[in-house]
Amino acid sequence: MIRKGYSEGPFGQVHWRLIEPEETPSEPDLYCLHPAPFSGLAFTAILPFLARRRRVIAPDFPGHGGSDRFKTEPSILEYSTAMGAVAADLSGAAPLDIMGFHTGNLVAVEMALADDSPVRKLALVDVPAYDSETRKSLLFKMGRPFQITPDIQCLNAAWHRGMTGRLESQGLDRCFALFAEQLRHGRGMHAAFHASFSYDVEARLPLVDRPSLIMATQSGLLQPTRRAAQLMPQARMIERLDIKRGVLDQGAQHTAQEILPFLDEDIL
Repeated sequence: MIRKGYSEGPFGQVHWRLIEPEETPSEPDLYCLHPAPFSGLAFTAILPFLARRRRVIAPDFPGHGGSDRFKTEPSILEYSTAMGAVAADLSGAAPLDIMGFHTGNLVAVEMALADDSPVRKLALVDVPAYDSETRKSLLFKMGRPFQITPDIQCLNAAWHRGMTGRLESQGLDRCFALFAEQLRHGRGMHAAFHASFSYDVEARLPLVDRPSLIMATQSGLLQPTRRAAQLMPQARMIERLDIKRGVLDQGAQHTAQEILPFLDEDIL
């Protein structure tokens, strides 16, 4: 059963979802960091598959989901600081692992690079490691504060992200929940896009010294994920080109089957 709660963070309360294994946990806690512009809700289908011998926690970034409101142009570092506060609250100083998806991967990297980081391993799925020119273009197109207008057309992009682009793999009810989750951000709906596309992947990804798995699928970020592997040559790269959509939903079991063996390996 997934339970919910809050931790105090540097930018207000952070909402999280947590699932525990049926038996006493024997592996480090696993934190799942979500894609833009959603929340930990994105992980609800895969959480049960991941919760084998470990607690799994899916927090909402500041300004997302059930967490307190935040600025419209935040940074990956600020998200990382908030997630670190959640980890300190729920896991103390114990070693922990992180699974990221899309924007969540960049937050995971920054958590691993923090001073005295408790991060043991990273599992990065579909990494938005775009080149600088592409990031600049995407920042202009998607990273500016969301403009609320009386015209319902202002919701077209959110409707496509949450509904029409996902119906075939995730179903009507699930898609509508993801659509509605975006609207909770208000003018901050694009905040995590701003954080992601203003993040210097070329400078930060090569610094990661933790055991890392990079998993690429064909759900939309195949080439940027391959680029992430070039920037992190010490990371292990796997490709699941059979997964073309619903990485955390329709493909949840397959995704978990790739991640868990890596997390369970002993560190030499």
